[in-house]
Amino acid sequence: MIGMLEKTDELKTVKLQKDTWILEVPAEICQKEGFAEGTLVSLTFKDSGIQTSYIHPTEKAQKSAERFVGKYGDFMKEMEEIDD
Repeated sequence: MIGMLEKTDELKTVKLQKDTWILEVPAEICQKEGFAEGTLVSLTFKDSGIQTSYIHPTEKAQKSAERFVGKYGDFMKEMEEIDD
């Protein structure tokens, strides 16, 4: 039997390229599986199936993201509010 998790936000597509989707793994799943938050998963259609692989965040990528959010975070929040 498949267990049900708490309702989460929709999956966030980070990138779409030809037959591959890069999706952000929800925080609840990262926590449950012991992955770092920000872990991504790639889904690629190949040979009548789907191949998957995890993309774990590197320390360099995390620091870069923190700098980006620090620099543009307020602007991003304002844009989200305008979108609502």
